[in-house]
Amino acid sequence: MEHIQNTITEINSMIFQQALEKGRKCERLSREEAFALADSITPDTLHELGAAALENRIRRFGRRATYIFNIQINPANICSMGCSFCNYAASTGDEHAYVMDEDEIFSKAKRLNPTEAHIVGGMNRVWPYERNLNLVRELRKRFPDLYIKSFTAVEIDYFARTTKKTTRQIIQELFDSGMNSMPGGGAEIFSERLYRQHWPNKIGPADWIRIHKEAHSMGITTNATMLFGFGDTWQERIEHMLILRDTQDESGKFVCFIPLPFQPGKGHFVTQGPTPLETLAVLAIARLVIDNISHLKSYWPMTGLETATAGLSWGADDMDGTISEEKIAHLAGSPPPVGLEREMMMQTISIAGFVPVERDGRFVERKAPNEL
Repeated sequence: MEHIQNTITEINSMIFQQALEKGRKCERLSREEAFALADSITPDTLHELGAAALENRIRRFGRRATYIFNIQINPANICSMGCSFCNYAASTGDEHAYVMDEDEIFSKAKRLNPTEAHIVGGMNRVWPYERNLNLVRELRKRFPDLYIKSFTAVEIDYFARTTKKTTRQIIQELFDSGMNSMPGGGAEIFSERLYRQHWPNKIGPADWIRIHKEAHSMGITTNATMLFGFGDTWQERIEHMLILRDTQDESGKFVCFIPLPFQPGKGHFVTQGPTPLETLAVLAIARLVIDNISHLKSYWPMTGLETATAGLSWGADDMDGTISEEKIAHLAGSPPPVGLEREMMMQTISIAGFVPVERDGRFVERKAPNEL
């Protein structure tokens, strides 16, 4: 029996090394190799995993690390979905419930003059579909150069159900009103087991993929996320990445993948989220496995600034942005600062040993003011 176990260990080690070698060269990993990356993680192999992801990342982007000057617009946090892991959502009358109005939003956008606005909120009757549609339309009118990334697949589905329209119709109307792309939120993790347990009132994995593929078929780019560290397994994480890779092979319109470590907040079923090393391992494996989604984001509002910066050496090429007044992660207890100024973002990236490059919503480099 010991001989058999030793043989299995040797085979797994061989596949792991093979996966690392292919990953370094930006070659596609097989399913077996992808799972071997997670199955073979030990304190001794973590540094090999990180080194391979860094080499892959440098082959693709050199030492460049991008960021964007953006704001997050969360019109209201009142939500009826009842997801077990969410500290952001509130019921009317809750102490942390809030509702913004249009004047607040327009004033914020005018004051900060961002390159991009990221719009997500709760599912509620206070900000129904028509009001959100008009918000996009008015933002486009007032700020013609603003890149508008708005509404998750979960919200698109909710808008469709409450208006008796199709999700495709909703996407088209939003696009016609000025939306540029869709964020990747609401994917959680592509596990039917966890879907039934934690967010049964909103769309599951199949519908999330379907809605993004609809947007892709219309020429609209989207992002993709993965929430991890709330009872999911490494096998489920790898399967999530492979589903995204397969979808990208079909439609080609995912721009960026963003792994999101779970923030437990208060009174939840998980008392501690992923460790920094676990978060870095997820980033590294994502860089090696998802070879066809160009950009990998180290999302500092949920990883913490230090871990996010380290993530640039574990495969990530983007730090997201300045995100003035981000609410979702902070209501879940995330400790990082609410927003980062351009100078601090540039300094943080530089200290990590990378070259900061400001980008727009399409991941195109923006010229410095003295170059305009």
